[in-house]
Amino acid sequence: MRRLSEVAGLKVLSKASAEKIGKLDRILVDVPPRRVVAVQVGRDEVVDWEALSGIGHDAVVVDDEQRVRAAADAWEERALSGDFDWKGKIVLSDRGNQMGTVVDVEIDEQSGELLALDTSEGPVDANRLRALGSYCVVVRYQADAALPG
Repeated sequence: MRRLSEVAGLKVLSKASAEKIGKLDRILVDVPPRRVVAVQVGRDEVVDWEALSGIGHDAVVVDDEQRVRAAADAWEERALSGDFDWKGKIVLSDRGNQMGTVVDVEIDEQSGELLALDTSEGPVDANRLRALGSYCVVVRYQADAALPG
């Protein structure tokens, strides 16, 4: 398990050439299935998650620099511009209750699966994630959750 704050800013290296490609600026997450689908490595460039060889403490390794590509659609363009950044987003239940703000995101560095949202009010299991928008994150209401909402 890694936190987004631990991988943001890491240099991205090509396994094929050992050259630096860029740095990891953002993760692009598909909701559902609540997993990282790509990482931003330049101002308007991404690498699909499947092209990553590994995430270390000092760098992210990509199979080959040929795997770097431009945004494929309007959603990816919005993601690259920061519309779907996590940090500081309001967390709302699907009943409209505010549950704090996102402080960090926990991901499985092998699969890219989202594990949890660390919020200002405590952790929220990523299985509750319904939507990520430009204004807020929406999670499924859970009556027995430790958090309000």
